[in-house]
Amino acid sequence: MDETELTEGGGVLVRPATAADAAAMAEIYNNAVVHSTATFDLEPQSAEDRRRWLAAGDTRLALVAQRRAGGRVVGWASLASWSDRGAYDQTVEASVYVAAEEQRAGVGRALGRALVDGARALGLHALIVQICTENAGGLALARELDYVPVGTLREVGCKFGRRLDVAVCQLLL
Repeated sequence: MDETELTEGGGVLVRPATAADAAAMAEIYNNAVVHSTATFDLEPQSAEDRRRWLAAGDTRLALVAQRRAGGRVVGWASLASWSDRGAYDQTVEASVYVAAEEQRAGVGRALGRALVDGARALGLHALIVQICTENAGGLALARELDYVPVGTLREVGCKFGRRLDVAVCQLLL
């Protein structure tokens, strides 16, 4: 997906992320770090951390969802390499994060669909998501995007004083 491509959905434009989006991306991510099990990170990240992450090129694709009215970034998503081993080159881990006040408003769906489109354009084959089993919204989004459950990793995370299971789902293109 190049800089000129935009996808509309749910009242948002989905476009490639830039360094200028780093602060908004960090804010959205940090809300998930502090208040949810949408990520198993335990420490918030700075805007500079997000800028470095974007510049490092470890992700195959990074997108943001921007409200058409007002231009505010309300979500972001990425495709990251599943492994640095060569045989996994066409396999990526998909991630979607949406601002708390924008959840269940179509932002995650728009980002998820744009990730799938971007993965196809990049010639990727397998998309994998790992979702805490208590994250009903994340699991519902994965189902809506046609990801298929392939297993559950039991008690692999510990957050908020609880041992947590992770559902692994896959979409083959």
